[in-house]
Amino acid sequence: MTRASGGALVPQRVPPSALARLARTRAAPEDLVLLRSALHGRRLVLLKSLLTRLERQPGAVPARTRERFEAHWRLLERAEARHAPSVRDTLDYPAVGTWLARALAAPAGPPLVGELGHFGAVAAAAALRSGAGFTVELATPAGVLALPGIGLLETGRPLVRLTARSRTARLTGPGSLRPAVLLRSAGRVTGAGRGWRGLRRLPGADALLDDLDPYRAPPGGVGRAALPPAGREGTDCRTWTRRWRAALALLRATDPHRAAETTALLRCLVPVAGPPDDPGLKVSATYRAAPGAVLATLPPTAADLAEVLVHETQHSKLAVLHDLLPLHGAGPEALHKVAWRPDPRPLAGVLQGTYAHLALADFWDRAVRGPALPPPARRDAAERRDSYRRQVAEAVPILLESSELTPVGREFAGGMERLLAALGQPG
Repeated sequence: MTRASGGALVPQRVPPSALARLARTRAAPEDLVLLRSALHGRRLVLLKSLLTRLERQPGAVPARTRERFEAHWRLLERAEARHAPSVRDTLDYPAVGTWLARALAAPAGPPLVGELGHFGAVAAAAALRSGAGFTVELATPAGVLALPGIGLLETGRPLVRLTARSRTARLTGPGSLRPAVLLRSAGRVTGAGRGWRGLRRLPGADALLDDLDPYRAPPGGVGRAALPPAGREGTDCRTWTRRWRAALALLRATDPHRAAETTALLRCLVPVAGPPDDPGLKVSATYRAAPGAVLATLPPTAADLAEVLVHETQHSKLAVLHDLLPLHGAGPEALHKVAWRPDPRPLAGVLQGTYAHLALADFWDRAVRGPALPPPARRDAAERRDSYRRQVAEAVPILLESSELTPVGREFAGGMERLLAALGQPG
């Protein structure tokens, strides 16, 4: 994280075998390592871009804001020197990607000042997880301090002092009589005390149920209905946990490889508040700035949540792969009709949707052919497989006939076509 190296992205080669596996929607362990490394490299580039902007535009923010940013950068450097994996995990958390995108797009002046204030929380979260000892003062917009991947402190005060020792840390504010206390162990941080709420871990995985981070969803909302993320009070944790357990069990019973891929790439599940006038509306999304986060309304069944996880994992994979190795040069002008959306889609949307639905066709095909499902569930799986296969069969020719694909993108689409053919005709 030094100034010289913080933004250095080491060029990564994608072996033909890896590209072929990814085109068939099934990544090997070494492919997942490649994708995670590429994601981290991009985060470093974006973070260094933010620093470069401040260096080249000294009048963009007041001097005091710039000084605080540099102090927090030094804290991040010390944390990396102590335990680099903790810094990497923190910077790669999806909400940090959303924050970075917003900070880089913020106009100079108060909007940029407001976004830069969150960098202190990012650095502090990384330092807490690294085990480093430190003391830092952090701005708390609206009286709230959000530590990415850890939790949130509501203080009602504009400033918080965080003092970290070997196994504990204390969060205090001006006039605070009862500080929140954080416990540090093996890279994980838990807490207790007035105003503290920690993120909850999903069972059987390293992913979190994130209903706290202010950057867990884009500011414009989720999906065409622009739904807001659900807050802690609006999240039924028990129901989400039960559905998650059942969905993960279904994935592991029918397709262990895809279950492992999903749990390896998923960092957080973000509940989305459904509209009161349409409680049955199903929405899920993954955003290019924040791969590894699945944003969704509560799926009605375990099979539906398993679908969401498989579907959105493909979006995360493709977002990272496209940044590493551009698959197309398409703009938003050319639109194409697809079976899964009522509105025409640009080529980028066609590629993303085709890839996700192809993975679902493959998943349900394996469920049908395997012994794990009882007959009624196997019939449902067959119907889902055939529906997704038909949708993909209509979309693949759009990709193959497009002049907007790069040579690598054309090779990738060819691999998707071969998987489609291997799935056989609907039965």
